[in-house]
Amino acid sequence: MNTKETGNKGEDLACEYLVKKGFKIMGRNCVLFCGEIDIVAKKKGFLKRDKTIHFIEVKTSIGLDSRGFFPEQRVDWKKQNKYKILAETWLERNKYPQNYPCQVDIVAVSMGIEEPEIKYFENIVSE
Repeated sequence: MNTKETGNKGEDLACEYLVKKGFKIMGRNCVLFCGEIDIVAKKKGFLKRDKTIHFIEVKTSIGLDSRGFFPEQRVDWKKQNKYKILAETWLERNKYPQNYPCQVDIVAVSMGIEEPEIKYFENIVSE
């Protein structure tokens, strides 16, 4: 499996995981002038109190990567700042106010011989 196929498989698994956790997928692979957002999602619910939009970066590896990192360890401060800009740009493009509740999350997918391991990290970017 090449890098693109691995990434696509990881994003598919991440979407399945998020849907099972009560999210509605609003978009995938949202391309903006400054980059791409892997997944945009909102939690579903009867009360709909939580209006937070989740901008989700998916990191997929087959075991540890070649440098010995787990997938979630590949989101450094530079990538976090980029995602903050992407989130602001997405909100503006989709006519949401800039103060609309949103957060950046990571879904880390580790694939190997056994079942894929999926870990979810919420709100990784602080103001």
